[in-house]
Amino acid sequence: MSRSIAPKSSVTLTEEETTLRRTADQGKLLFTAYRGQRCALAIQNNRLVEASFFPQVPSKIGSVYIGKVKNIVKNINASFVEIEKGELCFLSLKEINAIQPWNAPLPLNRTADGRLLEGDEILVQVVRDAQKSKRASVTTQISLSNEYFVLTMGSKRVCYSTKLGKKQRELLHRILLEAGILGTGQGDCLAQECQALLSDAWLSRLKSENVELMSFVLPSTGMIVRTKAEEQESAEELLEHFYDLAAQYIRLLYFARYRNCFSCLRKANTEVEATLKQFSLDGFSAAPGEAPWEIITDQRPLYEQIMHYEKENALDIPVRLYQDSMLSLPALYGIEGKLKPALETRIWLKSGGYLVIEPTEALTVIDVNSGKCEDGKNPEDTYRSINLEAAEEVAFQLRLRNLSGIIIVDFINMQSPSDNAQLLYVLKSLVKRDKVKTTVVDMTPLGLVEITRKKISKPLREQLHFSDMQ
Repeated sequence: MSRSIAPKSSVTLTEEETTLRRTADQGKLLFTAYRGQRCALAIQNNRLVEASFFPQVPSKIGSVYIGKVKNIVKNINASFVEIEKGELCFLSLKEINAIQPWNAPLPLNRTADGRLLEGDEILVQVVRDAQKSKRASVTTQISLSNEYFVLTMGSKRVCYSTKLGKKQRELLHRILLEAGILGTGQGDCLAQECQALLSDAWLSRLKSENVELMSFVLPSTGMIVRTKAEEQESAEELLEHFYDLAAQYIRLLYFARYRNCFSCLRKANTEVEATLKQFSLDGFSAAPGEAPWEIITDQRPLYEQIMHYEKENALDIPVRLYQDSMLSLPALYGIEGKLKPALETRIWLKSGGYLVIEPTEALTVIDVNSGKCEDGKNPEDTYRSINLEAAEEVAFQLRLRNLSGIIIVDFINMQSPSDNAQLLYVLKSLVKRDKVKTTVVDMTPLGLVEITRKKISKPLREQLHFSDMQ
């Protein structure tokens, strides 16, 4: 029987053609179900590089609510905000105290006086889902984003992605300045008048929706210009993306004043949308000479969601619906064999060395060992070679396993300060590729390398409902 992947067109691929495509293409993003769990799996160079298993309860990260302050606990400098009946969320007061007084949360049910009181109805956004015994966390610094920009409350600053070069930043700054989007104060700051942040078309559209911008004071708002902004072919296209985002942001804040407490003003993206959004920013960009990524799913509802997202966001990525009752999509790509190493404690290196990864409650410890490696007559050369190879694998495993918090790496001790400096430099360069903020702090006097990685979601092991793969 010929096994095939049904493309968007009516062309049917033979088993041989499918195999050729599978080996020739640089990357695959699979949306499927594995052992009863829906998931997104990224495969590159025949290796699993990222895996996300979707929770049974959909994530609320990014959702915007009108919540009610139920109580304020001064000894932990926090408050608890109810976003739905019976659902309390943690709100740190540190971020509120750090903001200038005029940027304090604006109560929607009383006159603002710079204070946060029990019973206040305020706008909050979910930034972390509930985990184990911890409640979900919210912030008052509402932010909306697309592939090119992020608009956020709490600051007037305009920041640029650190991945943008100096020339790109200067070009983008000039485009925004000439459009009147940037303010005239010292340093980069965003204009704080709604009219300056909207195109004429959006001003007319909002007026038809009875949005009275003249009577609406925009809270202090800042912006981040993302790396992908440099890819736009024209200033007009770039500005169109900004105006669309600004209109969403202004509309949300404007109509929040007329909604009831516990209203959800903006729902979180679905798992499929969140995955595609991240990959469109990060993973779908093929390097010169590399074949492009493609998306494959064996579930028609997911296929329809993906096609809708691709159309709405003008993505040009091949999407294919896999249909073969004889061989499942996870089996075709050997997912079990690729997933198992991501759950094991020991990871072997090509040189014969190996890593031991041990997550604990407080931190994750990674030990580098020389193992079977016997290359080179000079031990220092051998240790340097193993450590550099291990650094690349550490950066890879942090992303694959979605490790976060404090990570301590015990590399093989090297006597040369220049070798240690080279190791840190290489490791810092490698973690810059991670879409999640990762920082190589330093090397301690004992030779332990300290790393921190921002927690966005659960580690891969905790995402899985099954635990019998080892």
